[in-house]
Amino acid sequence: MKNRFYKTSSHGRCGSTVMFWAVNGNGYVTDIDEAHIYTHEEMQHEVNEKYYCEATIPLSSDHVDALSTWRVDCQYIIEDDHYPNSVDPNNEYVAIKKQCWDGNDLAFSNGLGFGYDYSKSSTFNSVAAELEDNNSDFYFVPKSITDQLARRTFQTRNINRRKMIQGAGIIGVRKQRESTSSGKTRWNCPTCGKISWQYNPYNFDGCTDWLCDSY
Repeated sequence: MKNRFYKTSSHGRCGSTVMFWAVNGNGYVTDIDEAHIYTHEEMQHEVNEKYYCEATIPLSSDHVDALSTWRVDCQYIIEDDHYPNSVDPNNEYVAIKKQCWDGNDLAFSNGLGFGYDYSKSSTFNSVAAELEDNNSDFYFVPKSITDQLARRTFQTRNINRRKMIQGAGIIGVRKQRESTSSGKTRWNCPTCGKISWQYNPYNFDGCTDWLCDSY
């Protein structure tokens, strides 16, 4: 296992895509290639000093890289990029599904429907784009544009803590248990002062001590 780790950002995720701390702490990114790389020693030190929480955990770079997917952020596609306003020098186009996102990531036609993994997107020529342009579900963009915008990302469903943390040699990271609420409100009995829990949050329903006058 190589001595490389990424750290997830406390900003959580964008859709299903994990956010990581950027290089040299310059914010947070979804692009893996812009994420800061920590050594095992640096990452273990942060864990030992409790510089982490459930939202900021170390993940083995090797495992993340192996499960990364190519995606395109919708923020960088403008109206002028749409065919026929913009044409591709190699006569190659990709079909983007309208009004469909995972966070900021676009969905592409892939032959079996559509998906967010850009590496699996179908390619069309201008003739096919012209014919399919009447389909209101998709619009077309030159592949030369989306090729430049595609970036490597990692999705939350692929996190495997056993392999990516413990199996990669980081010890001491404990998964925080989610607290569950009973739905009850805490009250102090106005007569005896004892604690009483009840579902009614507005009016005291009575003390739980049968010896109390408010029982």
